[in-house]
Formats: sequence, structure tokens, C-alpha cells
Amino acid sequence: MNLESDRYRSVKAGNRLGAVVLVLGVGIASQFLSGSQLALLTVITIYALAGMGLNLLTGNAGLISIAHAAFMGVGAFSAAYLNVNLGVPALPSILLAGGIAAAVGLLFGLPSLRLKGVYLVMASFSAQIILFWFFEQARWLTGGEDGRFVERPIVLGIDLQEGSRYYLLVLAFAVLGAVAYANLLRTRMGRAFAAVRENPRAAEIMGVNLFRTKMTAFAVSTFYAGVAGALMAWYLEFVAIQAFSLFISIQLLALVIIGGLGTLAGAVLGALFIVLTPELLDGLALQLGMETGQMAPVRQGIFGLLIVIFLLYEPHGMARSWRRLTTYLFLKISK
Repeated sequence: MNLESDRYRSVKAGNRLGAVVLVLGVGIASQFLSGSQLALLTVITIYALAGMGLNLLTGNAGLISIAHAAFMGVGAFSAAYLNVNLGVPALPSILLAGGIAAAVGLLFGLPSLRLKGVYLVMASFSAQIILFWFFEQARWLTGGEDGRFVERPIVLGIDLQEGSRYYLLVLAFAVLGAVAYANLLRTRMGRAFAAVRENPRAAEIMGVNLFRTKMTAFAVSTFYAGVAGALMAWYLEFVAIQAFSLFISIQLLALVIIGGLGTLAGAVLGALFIVLTPELLDGLALQLGMETGQMAPVRQGIFGLLIVIFLLYEPHGMARSWRRLTTYLFLKISK
């Protein structure tokens, strides 16, 4: 028993060390990547941050949402308005945008107190539709169909116009988000999330406050989405409402399911899959001499088929396969 416990602690320590090395490696490598490679890495990292929030809600608290992209939009447009129209500095704008998204998330999270399963899915679908309609109508905030431009910020006197510098800001937020995610799950609230996910009625009997737990899950999840949306806005230097459509929300839900529900690694691995798979399919199309326009519907079909195949053979997500692989390698090396 002690030997197994020691091995478990060793694997956990090895995983933490590996995560630190990975972050440092990615941060250093980002300074030497080409423009297209850096663009992919930036989008992956932002999606991973958004995925952490959705995984906390869906994977850890058991509450399904297909409106995550809309909450990213709330963060993106809020950050742009705060910075451009009100002159709020960049870092406070990002955090305030996350707070505004969390407040909106609390409002739309209220139905979760009475709804579950497919009914909760439909409620979140309504939130996506309502918020997208608001984006179209609130031209003072979003620019409507035309969108709005934003400039890369200056943070602590550092001009982040250069993509490699801006990526370090994105990476810093992703790391802070990951640390907060991991530590939250170790708290009493994190254990309450797990209890509500497994059996809300039993959790309430055991003394878990369902209202506070569910509202906290929605607030934290949408805060992550708002921050990710703000970072995406400044990265693209243009905020368009089409970037926060229902299709993107479905992609984000697929991200956490494919990556692994309730796991931090699942958000990162799912982001890799969601962003890189279409790129690989486009590259294959070019090799076959197909035009991008011709490949678009085929790519969507293949992408959907890959998701179905993956879920059939690894229903617990990429995180479990990754955990098995790293545990095996670590134990082999440590022998």
C-alpha cells in the first residue's frame, strides 16, 4: 500500500514538474515561431483558457451549456468598449470584462436551479440566441454586423503589437487560469461541484447549498469565457459578432468532451484537437489539389466523423490516454 502511495505521489510530482517544463518550453518556443505557427498557438491557448471555464461548469459541476461563445463575446466587446471608449487600461479592462461576463452568466444561470438535462441545454441555447441578437442590435457596443476594431494594448509600458510579445500575455493568463482551476477543485466549493454533478438531491441532503454552488459554477465559468474573449479580441484586432456564434459554442462543448470532462489537461488537449484538425484537413486538401472552398463542406463532415469515432473508442477523452501514457513513461524512467 505504501509503495503504491509513493508511486502515486511520484507520478503527481512528475506531472507538476512536466507541466512547468512544458509552459517554459512553449513560452520560449513561441519567440521563434513563424507568423502562421504563432497564430495557431495563440488561438489554441485562448481556446484552452475558455475550455477550462466550460470544463469547470460541465465536467466538474455537471451543468451543460452551449452558450460559452456568447459569453466570450460579452467579454470581447466589453473589453474593447472599456479600453477604447472609456480609456480603461488593458489589464483592468480584461479583468472587468471577465467580471461583466460573469454577471451576465449569473443571470442566465438562474434557470439551472430548476432545470437539468435536455431542458438546461435548451435554456443555454436560448441564452446563446438572446446574446447573439443583442450583439446585432447594440451597435454602440459591437458595431453590429460591421464589428469594431481594437488595437493591441500596452501593458506595463510594454508594446504588445508584436505577436510573440502578445502571446506571452495570453500564456500568462492561461497559466493563471490553470492554477486557479486546479486549486479551486481542492477547496470545499470544488468538492461541492463534484457532489452536485453526481447527485444534486443527495448533495443537498448532505448540506450542499445548490443555489450557491450552481451560481458559483456559472460565474467562474463565464469569467473564464469573458477573459478569453477579451484576449481573442486584442489578438485579432477586430471583434466580429460571427466569431461568437452557436457553431463556436458547439465547438467549445466538443472541445471539453473530446479533451476529457472534468480535467485540466482535457481543456488543453481538446483545444489542440479543435484548432489543429481543421488545419490538417486543409493541408491534406491542398496536397490533393482541392480548393479551400470545395473542401469546406467535406472538412466539416470529416471533422464530425472524427469526433464520433474518437468518442466511440475513447469516451473518457484524450486526457485519460495522455494520463496513461505519461504515467507509463514516468514509471519506466523512474525504475
